Order: sequence, then structure tokens, then C-alpha cells
Amino acid sequence: MKRRSSSDGSGVPKDRASDFHSGLGVSSDVRARPTRGELVRLLRTIERELPEAARLYRRLRARRRAPLLWVLVHTVLSHQSTGPRTFQASRRVWTRYRRLEELARARPGEVEPLVWEVGLARLKARRLVDLARAVQGRWGSLRRFSAELRTAPLEEAWQALLSLPGLGPKSAAVVLLFRYGRPKFPVDTNILRVARQLGWVRRADPEEVRRQVERALGADPEALLRAHADLLALGRATQRGRGHHLWRRLKGGRATGRI
Repeated sequence: MKRRSSSDGSGVPKDRASDFHSGLGVSSDVRARPTRGELVRLLRTIERELPEAARLYRRLRARRRAPLLWVLVHTVLSHQSTGPRTFQASRRVWTRYRRLEELARARPGEVEPLVWEVGLARLKARRLVDLARAVQGRWGSLRRFSAELRTAPLEEAWQALLSLPGLGPKSAAVVLLFRYGRPKFPVDTNILRVARQLGWVRRADPEEVRRQVERALGADPEALLRAHADLLALGRATQRGRGHHLWRRLKGGRATGRI
């Protein structure tokens, strides 16, 4: 009787996990921490296999030219929402409220119809208004807030963002890395799933994944941004049990080089 192999939904059977991790240069220990060399080899292979990774990297890098208010709005609305829906809702909010003071004066009920398609619209509308009021109350203006995020010690800037309504660790890292080029690594659900499949963490612990990637790549914002784009592209390509053949090709990859 044939023994059936199981899968965790990533497309890689569990009874082949040791071979898979070995092929990537990653230990089969589910708590293995990637070294810089292992992570670089994986990222190079992803970039070869998925052209979307390079396109995603360019789009993310372009956010450094975006107004801070747009980045904050987009980040809050992106939670549990698809990219196109988030963009459309963010554009409507941005068209109506170009200044922090305008959004701070708004009532959540006025914002809610602008963000109806992103899910949790009432909650997110309230968070946008509360965030604008919190920034205005503590820093007085978006310009002063932006200056702190750009020039304060990294952990102080990180904590400043975490103190705002609607911003958790992933959102705070998005603002710092995408908008200011500061070395914090955002971990979304796609990247977390990839990290679990690679054995970096045993359970769903995005903060541990963030620390591991930052430890491996160091305080290099360009490397972290590229890693985010590559791992996100891989997560999207293999979600919902897809990408079995892609995982097999990644297993055989032997890419070398530096980010």
C-alpha cells in the first residue's frame, strides 16, 4: 500500500521537506535561521524564476516619492484587502483629503463611503481619522512628523509609528522601508507563509521572521526592499496550494552572489 504524503498548502509535500530545505541551503529544522548566503541564493533564484519580483521591486521603490499622507492612508486600507481595491479607495480618500488637517476634521461617516470596497470599511474610516488626529495632536503637522521619521533613531521612529491608531509592526515597517528607506522589514501573510514553509519559524510569528531577515541582511534598506519584493512575489505565486513545480525548481536553484 502506497504511503500518502501530506502538504501544508504550499505545494511541497511534507515528507519531502528535508530534501527541499537542503536544496535551498536551509536546514530542515523548522526553527532554522537563514544565513545571509542562504537567503541571497534563495532571492536570486526567485528573481530568475519570477519576473514579477523585479516589477514589484520597482513599484515599491517608487513609493519613496509618494506623499506621506498617501502612504499612511494606503497602508491602513491595505489590511485584508487586495492591491487594486486598496489603490482605488486610497485614491478617493487622497482626492478628498489632501492635507492632514482636512482628514483630522472629517467625520468617520464621511470617509466610510470612500473606502467601502476594502473590507472593514467602518473600522478603517475611523482609524484614518483617528490617525490624522493623533499625528496632528502630537506633532502639529505632517512635516514635523515626517522629519522625525526621517531623522530620529530608528527605534524611536518605529515606536512613533506603532503608537498611532491602525498601525502595527508590518504597517510601521512599510512606512519606514518604503517611504524613508530605513531598514525595517515588513512581513505580510504571504511572506509569513513562505517563511514557515522554509522552516524559519514553527508558528505564525511575523515579528520573528522580521528579525531573522534583518539579522541575515543587516541594516541595508535596498537589500531588505528587494527581499520583501522577492518573497512577496513567491508567496503570491504559490498561494492556495499553487506553485508545486515552482517550489521544485527553487529546490534545484544554486544561485550565488550578493544583493
